Amino acid sequence: MRHPPRVRSVLVALAAASALAAPAARAQGEADREVVELRFEGNETFSDRELRSAILTDQTRCRSFLFQFPFPICFFTDWGFAHEREYLDEGELPLDALRLRLFYRQRGFRQAAVDTAVSRRDGTARVAFRIEEGEPTTISRIETEVRGDAIDSATVLSVVDVAAGDRLDLVALQEGEAAVAQRLRHEGYVDAAVLRDYFIPRDSLAARVTLRVNPGPRVRVGDVFVEGEGDVGEGVVRALLSFETGDWFDDREVIDSQRRLYDLEALRFANITSERTADSVIDLRVQVAEAPRRALQTGFGVQTDECLQLQALYTSRNFFGAARTLRVTGRVSNLLSDQLQGSFPCTDVSTEEVYQDLNYLLDFTFEQPVLWGGRNSLRARIYGERETVPDLYVRKSTGGELAFTRRFTTRMSLTASYRPELTSFGEQSADIYFCVNFGLCTPEDIALLSEAKWLSPVALLWSWNRTDRVLAPTRGYYVAAQAERASSFTGSDYTYLRGSLEAAGFRKVLGEAVLGARFRFGAVGATAGTVFQEQEADDLIYPTKRFFAGGPESVRGFGLNLLGPTVLVVDEADCVDFGTDYQGCLDDDPGRFDERPVGGNAAVEGSVELRVPIARRWTAALFVDGGQVWETLDRRASLVLTPGAGVRFESPVGPLRVDFGYNPTSASARPVVVVDENGEILELEETVTYDPFTYDDPSLLTEIFRRFQLQLSIGEAF
Repeated sequence: MRHPPRVRSVLVALAAASALAAPAARAQGEADREVVELRFEGNETFSDRELRSAILTDQTRCRSFLFQFPFPICFFTDWGFAHEREYLDEGELPLDALRLRLFYRQRGFRQAAVDTAVSRRDGTARVAFRIEEGEPTTISRIETEVRGDAIDSATVLSVVDVAAGDRLDLVALQEGEAAVAQRLRHEGYVDAAVLRDYFIPRDSLAARVTLRVNPGPRVRVGDVFVEGEGDVGEGVVRALLSFETGDWFDDREVIDSQRRLYDLEALRFANITSERTADSVIDLRVQVAEAPRRALQTGFGVQTDECLQLQALYTSRNFFGAARTLRVTGRVSNLLSDQLQGSFPCTDVSTEEVYQDLNYLLDFTFEQPVLWGGRNSLRARIYGERETVPDLYVRKSTGGELAFTRRFTTRMSLTASYRPELTSFGEQSADIYFCVNFGLCTPEDIALLSEAKWLSPVALLWSWNRTDRVLAPTRGYYVAAQAERASSFTGSDYTYLRGSLEAAGFRKVLGEAVLGARFRFGAVGATAGTVFQEQEADDLIYPTKRFFAGGPESVRGFGLNLLGPTVLVVDEADCVDFGTDYQGCLDDDPGRFDERPVGGNAAVEGSVELRVPIARRWTAALFVDGGQVWETLDRRASLVLTPGAGVRFESPVGPLRVDFGYNPTSASARPVVVVDENGEILELEETVTYDPFTYDDPSLLTEIFRRFQLQLSIGEAF
């Protein structure tokens, strides 16, 4: 395209300005005025944030959000360590004005004008960029010229996603052109190129755009060489490759294959390089290196519901060859829970002794990553554990699992598993659950139910994960659906049918901020044939298979598992002066009761969260969680929304997360049970109006403080 001389001179000047930098001028920072304010005036189309990223001048800012909240040092002091100082470089101001003109010009505002205004006083400067955007140049017509039949014009225009009438945004056009070329390269046209031409008549604000697409020759995969496989075996490496000789070359398959090789614990290095040996052939070289045969890792953590934790992981890589792996995991938790007695940071650990004993896990897991082809894998494990869910149950189990996974695409898989375990409940831990939900309240019934019984479900799990990161996704989505069945045919004493669905999506907004949303639903129903028919408990459902909500990875305005049906527990010793009916013991003081979850047969949850980077390795989050747990699908209560905020610190083990969720609920009637000295449970006829927030007519600040629920965890909520 040919431009008039005057236009060409402007383009040259703008291009030269965009290439200039100012390291030497910045070195004189101490002699310059401190920029205490930087603002933009007249920018209607683009935000201040976008324009700041286009220039070099910046203003002094607080070094860390911690110096704003909870320590407001930046607001009330001028201490040097709390601020990141920026100084005025007089030579950069006219260049920044040119950079802003170039920014606008590339996005269709070819008549934009930019001026600067600086207020200098007492060693400081306030800088303003005054912008007159003018009328944008629009596209009057967009045409395509495509060589060959690799792609048609309609597809090109749909991928570019720029049409007649749109602003002449050269940045958007360039991104669309790159998307077209990338699409062709995925189909084997590795030399694909898209060239753009546009013409603007003199004194006109309308442009005619032409896109010329040249796919080039289509290329196949030639020879595939494997190097450095060692004891892992060349067969295992080739089975994990998504391509073979004769396939059309697709760089996505190369990246996917390299990722799958990296996922093998038996390899410490994997790289795939290509070499063009002819116009239509590319040879590929797969270079791998074995990882050390053995590894030992140790660590510790803190959670509000399991207090302090210690863990050790021993890994034997390439176990008996073929990239097989054996992992031995040992973990103890609830450390110091009896000493801290529900104090910070163990706020969700029950004050009942049965929930404060040490929990443990000993797990042996064997994995074979290649089974009858690279798309299949096998996992087998045996384990023994003691698990505590505060104020709900203490469970001991010994069992195993056999799981077969079939990978359909890069991110889609189906897993079939069978998990038999012999499980029992700790004394006086699950008694409230069985009594309130199923009417089994006598010590004899509770003792029978607490004995070791078989829980042996078969399950199918389908998952599709298109997110960009495992620990803290920034874009993409995932979907997971699970169906689970336990019956006498599977060797289970507990019989049920259970299903669940979870989906989440993520996208970047406002620059580097991430907006995420999640939905989760599940339901379970008991089936005939349970061994507890003689107790008239045909609908008995194992506690871990019921649904619970509330906590750091659920609805964060509630304590762990406390959203949905709960029961108030009062000790007989606290009501001994009120007679055998205990009714006089039931006042409005929530401190008299211990609120315990009982779960439900169905649950729904949803969350929307905005994650905003605020400093290096620090992220702030605003969220709204909602959901409810229902006793049955026929008895549905209203959904509850809990807003909140939190911070995350990016650590080597994942995001360390602190969240505060706000509970807006009001007083509600709750059932009450009394546990006598013999362990028998009595559910009282009279309910109690339970109000832990406003029962004593507190001040507004006290009420707000009570409604906030602290959540500590490792990893994002979803």
